[in-house]
Amino acid sequence: MSRQRTHYGRWPQHGFTSLKKLRPQSVTSRIQPGSDVIVCAEMDEHWGYVGAKSRQRWLFYAYDRIRRTVVAHVFGERTLATLERLLSLRSWYG
Repeated sequence: MSRQRTHYGRWPQHGFTSLKKLRPQSVTSRIQPGSDVIVCAEMDEHWGYVGAKSRQRWLFYAYDRIRRTVVAHVFGERTLATLERLLSLRSWYG
């Protein structure tokens, strides 16, 4: 039986090994209906360009899968500083 490992291939140099992935049912079963607390948000980045590929733009965003809404976003370069700007918007995760 093989052991599954959580893979953070995009940011391994920043030490995100302490994050633990939960099973979806263990998270969603504890959410109270009508609650405005975000229990779980997915974060991702999206690449695009304006006019020419040399003018790259990155969108980093946090998505609440339960409510199906984007709860925070920032535009910038694909750097740790841009990710930290997204995480600094504390209104969406307490």
